[in-house]
Amino acid sequence: MERDAEGTEGYRRLTEAGWCALQTGQSEALNWLRRPERLAADTGFVYPSKGPVILFMDSDGGLVRLSEGGRLLKYLETQGLDLSLDQILSRTVFHAVREVEGMAMGNGMLYLDGSVDELPANARRFVQLVLEIVGLRHAKYKDALVHLSRGQDALTSHLTP
Repeated sequence: MERDAEGTEGYRRLTEAGWCALQTGQSEALNWLRRPERLAADTGFVYPSKGPVILFMDSDGGLVRLSEGGRLLKYLETQGLDLSLDQILSRTVFHAVREVEGMAMGNGMLYLDGSVDELPANARRFVQLVLEIVGLRHAKYKDALVHLSRGQDALTSHLTP
């Protein structure tokens, strides 16, 4: 494990090997979280043009809370996708979060609570949802382009003799 890295103050930063060990459920790695511990892992994914998707893990020795540290909502805001202003995006994110058992939003971040033994499966589900929400940015732009294209097609058909 590495000590603090930028943006993860107060967390022990996992090496790539440590993150892989947790994801595969290796008992030695899971034992790190069987006591109070704060870990952060670079998932290998990035917020486009904004840096790595980091998974934060807070353990009290039995329960492990996974979060993205509030970075997801900040990222969406930098892309002009503010949940407080965009009702459609807000509902879409809310429903996506509700579909993952145990997932919740609060204090400006997504989180998922579970036992130490559930960590490998929960980490996969959590990271997948974060990536799906990041993908909404692309879906929203694509949807706007489709609507624009349909509008232009309708305009063209009215102007054609």
